[in-house]
Amino acid sequence: MSYDPMPRQHQDLTDVMARRYGRFTDRMRGGDDNAAAEEFARLCHSLRRSDIRVSQHVMTAFMEGWLDLFWQCRRYDLMLAAAEDAVELFGEEAIWAFARGEALFNLGRFDEARQALEPLTTEDFDEPMLYYLLGCLAERGDTTAASATAERFFQAAYQLGPKQFSVPTTMREDEVVAEFEQCVHDLPEKLIWAVREMAIYVSALPSDELIHSIDPPLDPLALGVFLGAAGEGATGPWVADQPSILLFHKNIAKLSGDVEALEDELRRTLFHEIGRHLGLDDDQLEDLGLA
Repeated sequence: MSYDPMPRQHQDLTDVMARRYGRFTDRMRGGDDNAAAEEFARLCHSLRRSDIRVSQHVMTAFMEGWLDLFWQCRRYDLMLAAAEDAVELFGEEAIWAFARGEALFNLGRFDEARQALEPLTTEDFDEPMLYYLLGCLAERGDTTAASATAERFFQAAYQLGPKQFSVPTTMREDEVVAEFEQCVHDLPEKLIWAVREMAIYVSALPSDELIHSIDPPLDPLALGVFLGAAGEGATGPWVADQPSILLFHKNIAKLSGDVEALEDELRRTLFHEIGRHLGLDDDQLEDLGLA
């Protein structure tokens, strides 16, 4: 029996890969996504400098890793670029189209996201997030038909991923406003003074204008946003003369599977945004009974 040892340069490379992988996983376990991404980049740089031939299966896995890292770091611009590079390198596949559509959605480019995602419903691609994102896109329409379409997509997302998604429980906007008014009434007395002059607005979803008023764009799934006063260094068309809070009840409803859970989430979101205004962290909010 003959034995062909691994060439020395390949053995050296595998040693490098093993060390890089160990550092990568250490950084990920430590919660340092940026440092983990740097280790991943060094590994890819080592591969590019070598003469080792890497299979397309391995390269596809690397590309999926890049997409996941960019997603975790909320760098949807880089995620979009990686998805488009993947199409160029590996051809049109559902996984790349989905990544492209997800990035476009998070960048607030909704028409392009819809064009990327809708064709996947006719393919063998049972990814619950696909239907969740299509539901989010559909509910941005104002018509009854759009609402029915959104509900159908949310139902499909729940059926495919019941541990990941729930079917949103909706409330009329006047009911949501009444709930928030009760939440403010229930605030500890020493905090009521802080919000007495604060404007609190309720809307279904962040508008396109608001999403694109900041760079990077506001998360389309944001539950609420605190808008500081003009004198505090904030800029843009949504800066108010006084601090204000915008709350998006349809996004809040996506986290709730029933009316009671929705009411709890509405309350939690409002108190979180008030806490941001007052400079309170989660522990301080919990001490006040507001977490």
